Amino acid sequence: MTPARVVANLWRPGALGWISSIRRLGVTSHARVDQPQPFPTPGALDCPGHPVPVPTPGHTSGHTAFYLPQHGVVITGDALVTGHAISRRTGPQLLPGLFHHDRAAATESLHTFAALDADTVLPGHGAAHRGHIADAVANLLG
Repeated sequence: MTPARVVANLWRPGALGWISSIRRLGVTSHARVDQPQPFPTPGALDCPGHPVPVPTPGHTSGHTAFYLPQHGVVITGDALVTGHAISRRTGPQLLPGLFHHDRAAATESLHTFAALDADTVLPGHGAAHRGHIADAVANLLG
């Protein structure tokens, strides 16, 4: 996110407090992945919990959520959140548009979640959500 985009969104409730907190954490520095690599094999990863990568582009081009089918859990990261400091909404939602590289792709990625058999969502922002993820996506997409 560019400084100009941040300034353009200062009108949002909670924006000043949020900007202050991320500056203290050092989040305003630019971080890059210069040589991204694909996951080594399709399907579950060979690590504790055996999470299954779920591509969810939109927030960033390579955004990935993780599905733990044996537990009915999806770690959605920033692809589906339940709150944010500059959003007045609570419950399953997309981050405000300024946070996405491609808002249309972020919205389209929600359909990927609807196909998963999960009743617990662990988002990157906001509280955990209990309830079937397909229902949350259906409510969000209207």
